[in-house]
Formats: sequence, structure tokens, C-alpha cells
Amino acid sequence: MTKISPIVEVNMHSEGVLFVSADVSFASNSFPKYKLGADNLILEQQKEGNLGPPLKDVVEQEASQLLEQHKRLSHKHLSVRDLASKFDKNLAASAKLSDEAKIREVAPLEGHLLLKKLRDALEFLRGCVAGRNKEDVEKAISMVEALAVKLTQDEGELIQEKFEVKKLANFLKQVFYGIQSFLIESWINCLNAFVKFDDLDY
Repeated sequence: MTKISPIVEVNMHSEGVLFVSADVSFASNSFPKYKLGADNLILEQQKEGNLGPPLKDVVEQEASQLLEQHKRLSHKHLSVRDLASKFDKNLAASAKLSDEAKIREVAPLEGHLLLKKLRDALEFLRGCVAGRNKEDVEKAISMVEALAVKLTQDEGELIQEKFEVKKLANFLKQVFYGIQSFLIESWINCLNAFVKFDDLDY
């Protein structure tokens, strides 16, 4: 006796099956993880590896760098200011030396006039006296002439000294103006650093 089983036909509707393309890109290569939050709410856990440093840490780091830069600029400003002060004192000293040289320049001119008047007076006396007195007058005239020669030599040294003092004064002026320009530039950099620091958004 042959047993006949019923034939069950299952019709698969191909239009109801959706296939996933291989070109689809997912936001993550793994399944998301969830946790139970307050009031039994299901919350998705964020991956710590994909998060950058907190904004507060970034701002604090930038602020620390700006403060460090400000300290360096402040120390540089102090050293430059001290250096400029020293050059300012040297410049004043050189100007004083220049004024003293001018005074000393006038003194030899007056000395020459006095020696000329003295020599003229001695020449007049030499014609009025004789004997021992005349010898003394001639000796005095020789001393006046020697003094005039010495005064002329001192004038040459004074001119050279005046030239050196003027040269030193001009050099100190150039250096001082250079230091002053550098000081102004340092101040500008310092102010720019403060402006950047104030513009930070905490």
C-alpha cells in the first residue's frame, strides 16, 4: 500500500525581499552600545576614542601658552628697558663731555689774548729798562713765548679730543635709537598677545 503525502507549494515573492548593496558605508564598523539611564531611558554610549580633548582643556592650554609668552616678553622688555636706560645715561654723559670741550675750546682763545697782551707789555718794559732788570724782562718774554707754544699744542690735542667725543656721541645716539625702536616693537608684540588672550571664548 502506497502512502501519498500532500504537496505543499510555497510561493516566494521575490519582490518582497530587499538586498543590501555592498557599496553602503556605515557610520561605524561595530554595533552601537546602549546603557540604561535615568527613568529607565535607553541611551547610546559614545565612544571615547572618537572624541577630541574637551574645549575647556584646549582653552586652558592656549591661555597658559599666551601667559608664558607674555612672561617672556615682559622679561625681554625689562632687559631692553635697562639697556636703553644705560645708553641714555651714556648719551647724557657724552653730551656733557661735548659741552666741557666747548668750554675748554674758549679758554685757549682767551689765553692767547692774555699772553699777547702780556708779551706786548713786557716788550714795552724791555725798552724802558737796562742791566739786570732788562735781563729779567727778556727771561719773562721767553717764558711767555714757551707758554704760547704749549698752549698751541694743547689746542691740537683738544681738537682731536673734541672729534673723538663727537664721534662717540653720534654712535651712542644711533645705538639708542635702535634700542628704542626694538623696545617699541616688543611692546606691540606684547599688546597683540594680550588682544589674542582677551578674544578667547571660554
